[in-house]
Amino acid sequence: MPTSSTSPFPAGPRLAAPQDRDRLGTFLTASWAALHLPVLVLLGFAVQQQVDARPEAAVAAAPDLPIQ
Repeated sequence: MPTSSTSPFPAGPRLAAPQDRDRLGTFLTASWAALHLPVLVLLGFAVQQQVDARPEAAVAAAPDLPIQ
């Protein structure tokens, strides 16, 4: 029995062709990103606004020191 192969293709595992991508997974990933990224940006602005306002609130809440 001959051990050589006459097939023009390698005997290794076959990879999926580019047109066989998971379209549903791609759509769901894009939908998740489109819905969540604006929310994350708005939360980032809200946190930054709180951090920027913190030193002013701390100074206003500090009691005045007596003058000696």
